[in-house]
Amino acid sequence: MPGCKCCEKCKCKCAIFMRLLGLCVYAVSFFLPAVREVAGPGGDAPTVLRGSRCAWITVVNSLNPQIWHSKYALAILSGWINPLIVLYLLLLIFPVLVWPRRIVAGAMVAFLIGTWAFFYIYPLVPLAGHILWSVGILMVVAGELMRRKKAELAVD
Repeated sequence: MPGCKCCEKCKCKCAIFMRLLGLCVYAVSFFLPAVREVAGPGGDAPTVLRGSRCAWITVVNSLNPQIWHSKYALAILSGWINPLIVLYLLLLIFPVLVWPRRIVAGAMVAFLIGTWAFFYIYPLVPLAGHILWSVGILMVVAGELMRRKKAELAVD
């Protein structure tokens, strides 16, 4: 990261802080309201789901082959972000696994985009929990963008 003076041998303290803060935001999001249905003209109160409930529904429904052939497939992909973030964090332990880690990070971002596309197709409104979940994920993977180039390290 240009201008970052806290880096030593490609381990940026800013990236570590960003990832830890993102992980905390991500974890908190599971306890907050994540989505609600659009209120209908009948006046019934719309259903509100917490983040943990959304995660459970998507992972369990991913075992149903019929879901994969419907518009709900985008929602199921969002549920697989949670196991992928665990894989991403495990890959962080091994610095030599940069490309596998970046591929997993790219998949998570692609699945996030699929989640937002699902909100466009299906009448669900994202709430604070979903927004924090998305921000937390993006903060965790943003560390990939904060890595310094080898040429910058040679100048130091």
